[in-house]
Amino acid sequence: MHERQIRLVVSDFHLGTGSQRGSFNPYEDFHEDERFAEFLGHHTAGEYDEAHVELVLNGDIFDLLKVRVGGIWPDAITETIAVDKVRQVLRGHPVFFDALHAFLRRGRTSITYIPGNHDIELMLAGPQDALVERIAAEPERHRVQFVTRGESYHLPEGIQIRHGHQWEAIHRFDYRRLTVSRSGREPVINLPWGSLFVLKVLNPAKMERYLVDHIVPLKRLMFAGLFFDFRFTVKMLFRTIYHFVRTRFSRHGNIFRRFVDTLRIMRDEFSPLADFDRLAMRTLRRTQGVHTLITGHSHLPRCRVIENGKLYINTGSWVRVLNLDLAHLGQDTGLTYAVVDSVTGHEPHTTLNRWYGSHKLTRTLEYQG
Repeated sequence: MHERQIRLVVSDFHLGTGSQRGSFNPYEDFHEDERFAEFLGHHTAGEYDEAHVELVLNGDIFDLLKVRVGGIWPDAITETIAVDKVRQVLRGHPVFFDALHAFLRRGRTSITYIPGNHDIELMLAGPQDALVERIAAEPERHRVQFVTRGESYHLPEGIQIRHGHQWEAIHRFDYRRLTVSRSGREPVINLPWGSLFVLKVLNPAKMERYLVDHIVPLKRLMFAGLFFDFRFTVKMLFRTIYHFVRTRFSRHGNIFRRFVDTLRIMRDEFSPLADFDRLAMRTLRRTQGVHTLITGHSHLPRCRVIENGKLYINTGSWVRVLNLDLAHLGQDTGLTYAVVDSVTGHEPHTTLNRWYGSHKLTRTLEYQG
């Protein structure tokens, strides 16, 4: 019997604490809850009714770095704090998580969660339990799994899925030393410098310029800002330098390791060859037994065939992205996802798609400034 299996791969939704009608939340980037619900409904009915459907949440589905606890963005994140942040997001997006619940209840479905650099908290058991309790009844919980031993999720057909943050020293975290013990207190997550940059520099900057973290590449934004938004840009540059130096010398861990990490971060930030797509395709070329690599992280959808017919796909994001790269200026980048369609005994077919959803005459605007 030929059984059909569908894998839907999405990444970088950056769910925050939600938005209240008539008020603006600069730390909420995801506004496609209803479209996502339609997306899951479509892929569990009709031609997909008899298929097994696996939803792969490939990193940064939650944006827990932008969730406040006690009025602040904590950088000493314990498991208790992490659970609090996850529950705030669960309350802020009822339609989204109801859709995941309905998806699992349908049967012949499963969810695989690969934590990224914005939802590193999902590496811990407490936050995982909070999510599973929200989306799965007791008989369904075994169909939700978390990839925590490393970044890569391997499918048996020669397909590798990974978020992609581990290629960049600024976002790389140590899977063997995820938390740091503290005398007499609850351990804290060993955050990479990129996470501290979001907490200490980008989050305050969003109060002044909401779209600052929606613009890529950031280096080009900072250069242009020196001409068009000088005061804000200089202030942000000074904050960046201050927190970079401060975290190099005051954070926990081995001094030599921090020094090496610093050199790697500087290399990545200043090297003209440190392009995310180049890093991904180089990895694909060098990885034996893998013919397809699916990533996220950069927010920029890509579909490229390289040497020997190997396929590289970046699923992009479902949040707004403004690209200052002239090669991609004005490109529509939203609501993209990958589909791996396989039938027993046949080679899988992998594509990059864009979700348009059902046609609607109107759409409610929660906030209009």
